[in-house]
Amino acid sequence: MGRKRQRDPPPAFATSKGWHEHFTPLFDDQLDSPAYIALTAVAKEAYTIFRQEYKGAYTGNNVICPYKTFMEKGMTRNSISKAIRLLDTLGFITYESGGLEHQPSIYHFSEKWKDVKTKEEAEAVKRDLLKKIKIEKEHREEFALLYDT
Repeated sequence: MGRKRQRDPPPAFATSKGWHEHFTPLFDDQLDSPAYIALTAVAKEAYTIFRQEYKGAYTGNNVICPYKTFMEKGMTRNSISKAIRLLDTLGFITYESGGLEHQPSIYHFSEKWKDVKTKEEAEAVKRDLLKKIKIEKEHREEFALLYDT
């Protein structure tokens, strides 16, 4: 029997305290998919945070991630909602909105992103959602002007 080969430790920039304390996997088939490529940088950051906050069967395979968690990791409050809607539209997550009494939303991972077959399809879905968000924003501004006077 040969001696057990000793591994080199990971580089210092890759860890906080020596060896990894928590590992968040992102798989190549997902990273190379047209749906993932179409995501904005903020949506990719939000997805990474969701994956990091996932605790498996301990939370019933749900992800409970309040806006405060996103903000602690550097996202702005205004960008979180758009990123979550984009992740939902392209099939990476589904969610149940939190209720009153400061209950956070509950998120679930989805495999619907596999249904997006081409970059053009993903970009069309993204463009439609961003157009819808822009229209909703204009309606909110008009509504605010009505009640502002």
